[in-house]
Amino acid sequence: MSKEEFCHLASFEAFNGMDVINAQFIDTTFGKHAHGEFVITLVDAGVQQFFHKGATHNAISGDICVISPDEIHTGSKGCEQGWRYRGIYPSEQQVRDIYKEMYSKDGLPSFRESIISDDRLKRQMHLLLSTIHSGGEQLEVESHLELLLVKIILQYGSSRLANTNGLDAKSNIIIARDYLADNCTNKVSLDELAHLTGVSKYHLIHEFKRHLGVTPHQFQVQQRVSYSKSLLKAGHKPIDVAVACGFHDQSHFHKTFVSAMGINPKTYQQQFFTR
Repeated sequence: MSKEEFCHLASFEAFNGMDVINAQFIDTTFGKHAHGEFVITLVDAGVQQFFHKGATHNAISGDICVISPDEIHTGSKGCEQGWRYRGIYPSEQQVRDIYKEMYSKDGLPSFRESIISDDRLKRQMHLLLSTIHSGGEQLEVESHLELLLVKIILQYGSSRLANTNGLDAKSNIIIARDYLADNCTNKVSLDELAHLTGVSKYHLIHEFKRHLGVTPHQFQVQQRVSYSKSLLKAGHKPIDVAVACGFHDQSHFHKTFVSAMGINPKTYQQQFFTR
């Protein structure tokens, strides 16, 4: 990370452990990865280029980017000076609870756009982030967060029960995906997945990547990174986290974590705090 770059992460226990980010990247490039939470960010300066939903996007100052849990995306600069942004990582359960309040049924919104250009929404998000930064009281922050999520869901999300990329919840790919998520720290063989789903290994790999954008192994690694974040927040040493999450060694863990988060595990842990 160059001197001009920075990445500050905070986690707020009062908001169900929601992470908040304030970062600037110039030379850092994020490979294909996904998060276990929703990612909602506001570009403050520069241009953020990222691949998402089968296309490359360029988010400029004032744009809001929305990425749902487990959606594959990348990240890199779209101009010479890179990009500066702030954002929140509301959990799937937080969004699910709001969705149920709005529509009186269980489900998750499915967002049509990767980038939202909306001045009203931009002001609402800026107000939320500014209130968090200034140490606003919990009730005030929660109110701004609720308003932001409701507006995004109402104006840009679907009002139907959401599934993963249109897949039937009982499909072979969903079975494999859920098994990998539940066993992310274990060594899982392709034979094991093929036997579990009842399809050939080739068909499994092909369909998994076609629907989810990554191979079964890449998905498992992403789940390991998500799990490692919770262990780091709990105070476990990075070297112990690497072993607990099933990485080959600490070097492999370090490289994979940086590719997904922009900072190394130790720095991530040091920046973590709870309000």
